[in-house]
Amino acid sequence: MDLDHLSHGYAPVAEELDLHALPMRGRIPPELAGTWLRNGPNPAFPPIAYAYPWDGDGMIHALRFAEGRVAYANRFVATAGLRAERRAGRALYGSLLRPVPVDPALAGPEVEPGPIKNLANTNVVRHAGRILALWEGGLPHALDERLETLGRHDFDGRLRGAMTAHPKFDPATGEMLIIRYAPRPPFLSFGSVDPAGRLARMDVLSVDRPYMVHDFVCTARHAVFVLCPLLLEPSGAGPRPDGTLAGPIRWAPDLGTRIAVLDRADPAAPLRWFAADPFFTFHFMNAHEAAEGIHIDHLRYPALPGTGAPIGASLWRLTLDLGTGTARERQLDDRTGEFPRIDPRRAGLANRHGWLPVRTGAEADRHGFAGLACHDLAAGRVVVRDFGPGQEVDEPVFLPRPGGTEEGDGWLLTYVYDRAADRSRAVLLEARDLGGEPVAEISLPCRVPHGLHGNWMPA
Repeated sequence: MDLDHLSHGYAPVAEELDLHALPMRGRIPPELAGTWLRNGPNPAFPPIAYAYPWDGDGMIHALRFAEGRVAYANRFVATAGLRAERRAGRALYGSLLRPVPVDPALAGPEVEPGPIKNLANTNVVRHAGRILALWEGGLPHALDERLETLGRHDFDGRLRGAMTAHPKFDPATGEMLIIRYAPRPPFLSFGSVDPAGRLARMDVLSVDRPYMVHDFVCTARHAVFVLCPLLLEPSGAGPRPDGTLAGPIRWAPDLGTRIAVLDRADPAAPLRWFAADPFFTFHFMNAHEAAEGIHIDHLRYPALPGTGAPIGASLWRLTLDLGTGTARERQLDDRTGEFPRIDPRRAGLANRHGWLPVRTGAEADRHGFAGLACHDLAAGRVVVRDFGPGQEVDEPVFLPRPGGTEEGDGWLLTYVYDRAADRSRAVLLEARDLGGEPVAEISLPCRVPHGLHGNWMPA
C-alpha cells in the first residue's frame, strides 16, 4: 500500500463542495472569465491496494472566474465502478498492482467486471463543447458544466476501447488528436476527432510490441511516438516470492528507445523509425519542425522510476534528423521537474516559453515541488519562483490574455499546498514574470489533493 500518497497533500477528500466568492489577496483581472478544471486520483473508499498515480477515483476540481470573483467546486467522476462501490459501501476493485476479481452480485449489472475499473482520473479536456474526463485504460467520461457525470463517451460508437489521457489539439485545424495503446494487437493506433467532435479516423500503426505510451507529440506535419522500453504484460501482475507486488508492466532497457514518426498527410505511409539509448518519459512539453529536424522537448528519466535509477526527470531535447534518420539528445536543464506546460496556441509549433514545477533543492522539496520554472528556450534562460519550505506546487495551466496574440501573453495558474496548514490556495501569476508579485492568491478553506492534469476553458 502506497501510504505516502494517501496522506498530507495527497490524502483524498470525501466532501463535494460548492464555494462562492472566495477570499483573495490581489485582484482578478476583470477580463479573465472561464473555468480551470483539473483531474486527479482521489479514492472514494479505503483502497484494497494503492499505487499512485495509477490508482484512485477521478475527482474534478473547478475554479470559475467571472467579473473579478472566483468560485470553487469539486465532484467525483461517477463511473459505473464507483457507483457499484457506493452501493456496496466499500472498495470492490483492486489496484493496477493488485488486481482483484469482483463479485458480479456486488458490482451489479452494466459495470466493469474488473479486476480494475475505469478510473477517469488523469486529465480533463473540452472539445466541441463537450467536457471529457480521461483515463488511458478506458473510454472517456462526459461531464456537464456542473461537473455531473453523463456517462461513458464513445463518439457515437466509433471509439472501440481506450483513449489516451493526453490528446493533442491542433491550433490550426481544430482537431483533437488521440492514440490508443493495448497489451494485445493492434498495439498502437492513432486517430483524429474533428472540430465538430466526430471521430474522423482511427488508424492502426505498425508497432510490434505492447509498449506503454502515456503521451505523444504532434507537429503540423507529423505525429511522433516515443516508444520507451516499457512493455505491458498484464499476466505478470501479482505477488512476487518476496511478498512485493509486480505490476503489469516490464522495464526492458535492452530494447532501447524507438521513435516512430507518422506523416499526418498520409497516415497509411510506412512509419519512419529512429533509435536512441533507453530512457523513460511520462510527459512532453512540445514538439516542432526546424531546419535540422523535429525537436521534441520532454521530461526525461534515465530509467523507469522504481527500477533503481535516480527518480527525478529533467528537461531534454530530442532531435530527429529526417535527412539522416538519426536521433540526438541534449539536456536543456538539470533541475528535477515534471508536468510541463506551454501556451497552447503554440502546440506543435516553435515555442519560446515553457513552464513546469521543479525542485529547488530546499527542505521544501522533501514531499513535492517547491518551485515553478519558466524556461525561455530561445535565450537559454530559466527563472524559478521558490514558494519556500512546506509549500508544494502542482501542475500549472496557462491562461491566454483575452485579445492577446503574442506567445506567453497571459497568466499562469496553479494550486499550492501548505503542508503546515493542510490547506491549498490558487496562485495567479503573470506568465512571463514569475518572480513578480502574484496577481492574486485565492484562499481555499480546504485542501485540494495533489492531482495530475487539467485545462483552462475560456467562457
